[in-house]
Amino acid sequence: MEFDACEALTSLIRWESSLDGLIDAANRCDLHEGPSVRLDRNAVMDVLRRCVSGELDVLELPRWAGAVHMLDRVEIDEVGIEVLTQLLFEVSSPELFEPITVDGCQRWISRLEHA
Repeated sequence: MEFDACEALTSLIRWESSLDGLIDAANRCDLHEGPSVRLDRNAVMDVLRRCVSGELDVLELPRWAGAVHMLDRVEIDEVGIEVLTQLLFEVSSPELFEPITVDGCQRWISRLEHA
């Protein structure tokens, strides 16, 4: 079943199901011309909160952030662009920054709330 392009990108941004399927669908969509999808603070904070609550696997967060960060058709919202870009970069590269933990997610949530 082929997703509508925007739907596949939005589903990944919202982390609506298994990352493998979401990343594959989003990468396929990203190969084609079409409208961009906006990544905003609320979407990222929702994913982080779901990692903190245990609904999402916090150890998968680097894969999610890396996949979102690499998509050409995902535009980062102007409001908070610096902190969102930094979050995607740092979270997708825990070997360069800090390991991904629930405490780390809570610190990012706090930064996003005050950005």
